[in-house]
Amino acid sequence: MDRRDEGGAMAGPWFEVLRPVCEKVCATGGYAHAPTVVLFYVARWRQKSAREPEPDTDEADHHEVVGIAERIARNLGDDGDRIDRLYEGDADELTALRRLLLSSAGPRAGDAAYEFADEALQKISLVLLTGTPPSRAEEVLTSGPDGPANEYIFTSPFSYWAKKVVINLIKDEHRREKRRRRGTIPPPSKKPGTGTPDGELRRALESLPPLLDAIRSLPNVQRSVMIMSLCRRDIDDLLLDDLRHKAPDLFTADGPRPASDSEIADLLQTTPRLVAANRSAARRKLVDDPRWAQLLDALLPHRTTAPARSQEKDDG
Repeated sequence: MDRRDEGGAMAGPWFEVLRPVCEKVCATGGYAHAPTVVLFYVARWRQKSAREPEPDTDEADHHEVVGIAERIARNLGDDGDRIDRLYEGDADELTALRRLLLSSAGPRAGDAAYEFADEALQKISLVLLTGTPPSRAEEVLTSGPDGPANEYIFTSPFSYWAKKVVINLIKDEHRREKRRRRGTIPPPSKKPGTGTPDGELRRALESLPPLLDAIRSLPNVQRSVMIMSLCRRDIDDLLLDDLRHKAPDLFTADGPRPASDSEIADLLQTTPRLVAANRSAARRKLVDDPRWAQLLDALLPHRTTAPARSQEKDDG
C-alpha cells in the first residue's frame, strides 16, 4: 500500500491510503456508517498495531486491512449507535451494560459479582469517554486520528469486548489473591501528590491560568464535573476564592459546594460512577503540561479513578 505520488513525494496524510479500502468495503457491504467513520477506526487500528502515530502503510498487508475494515464496519453497524448513547450517558444503555457485566461476572465471582460489574462499568465508561464515538469520528479525523492506547475501535463486538473487561478484572483479582497468600505482593506505592515540596507546588500553581483555559475547552459534561469537583467542600476556601478570581466564568460566587460525588451526580442528573469516570477522562486530557498533572493531584485530593499520569493497558 503506497501513498507516494509519481514524483516519489508523500501524497496527503498517511491514513488516506486506507480510504479506498474503506470506501469499497462500505459500498459492497451496504454498511450504515460513512466510509470516513470506518476510515477513522481503521486508522486507529493501524496506529495501535504499529505503535506509531504515523505508521508506515507500506508495511500493512492489504488483505489484513480489508478484513479489519469489514469487521469494523460490521461492528459499527451493530454497536455504533449504542456507543454514542453510552458516550452521552444514556441511563437505559448504562443499565443494560451493567446487566451484561453482571451476567458475565456472576458465574466467576459469586457474591462479589456486583462489585466487579460496577468496577468494569466505570472502567468501560472511562475508555469510552476518553475515546472517540462514531458521531465525532469524521470531525476528529480532519485533524488526524488520535486517541488513548486503550480506545475501543470496533475490531470486536462491543458486548464481547465489555465482557472481556470484567473477566480480566476478576482474573487479576484472583492472581492478586494468590500472591497475597504467598506473601509476594509488594508494599503499596506512595500516592500521587504526597510529599510534594512547597516550591514545586508553587511553580505548578503558575500553570493554573492555562490549565483553566484547557478546562474551558473540555466537552460539556467533563467540564461541568471538573468545575464541581474543584468546588467541593473539601477544597480549601482560599483556593476556591483564587479560582473564582482567575476564572469567574467557571466558578461563580453563588455556585454550589457539593460535599461528595453523589451530590455532584444529583446536580448533573447522572451517577457517582460516571462523575468519577468523567473526572478521570478530563484529567487524562489535561496532562499536556507536566506541571498540570502535579497540580491536579494537589487540587483534587478526593475521589478519582486513577492518577492523572497513568495510562491504561491496551484493551483493543
